[in-house]
Amino acid sequence: MDSKTVEPRLLHRGAEADLFLSKLGPWEAVVKQRVRKYYRNPVLDDRIRRERTAREATALQEAKKAGVRTPSVLAVDLDKHSITMTRVAGLLARDNLDRMSPATSAGIFQELGRQIGLLHMEGTVHGDLTTSNIIISEGGIPFILDFGMSSRSFETEDRGVDLHLLRRSIATSHAVNSDHCVRAVLRGYRVAAGHRQAGLSFWKAAEIARRGRYFAIR
Repeated sequence: MDSKTVEPRLLHRGAEADLFLSKLGPWEAVVKQRVRKYYRNPVLDDRIRRERTAREATALQEAKKAGVRTPSVLAVDLDKHSITMTRVAGLLARDNLDRMSPATSAGIFQELGRQIGLLHMEGTVHGDLTTSNIIISEGGIPFILDFGMSSRSFETEDRGVDLHLLRRSIATSHAVNSDHCVRAVLRGYRVAAGHRQAGLSFWKAAEIARRGRYFAIR
């Protein structure tokens, strides 16, 4: 084996994909490889994994162009159903939020809101926007991860779902009072999307909660 080759190390095994730590040239990289679903027809399974891999890679690249902080795509292998991305060093918001001061978390979530606004105005919704898919870099900057459930949409309903999922994730997974984090997200979202669109998106998030489909937003 070449002395420069680093054997990939399993980081996380998920329902849809496995994550491996590797290297590509000078970059420490994460390889996301979609796993086979044996209950599906093999031909159909291959097609689904190819399509989802290609869609996620495109979403990451489009988000990056819009100014959203995401891992950079280094390589895509549709035959192996894998995406190689730069590794973002830091801690998941899920694991770190309870240890932040209110001032620190407000600053981070305001920046996150700005990035979500950029993402939505570009025409992408994340689809699984939770604190498990936000990593806080060593410099205190939030990066959005895992675009595996993303889609192209300018619909207020879809934007509202994104915002509601984030609110629910904070409220149900952490001991901190989430209200100041949500207000910070709204402030940042307004910067990128404008007052009118921010009002529509957050109003829709509240409406979705009232339908009883999700944990209610206060």
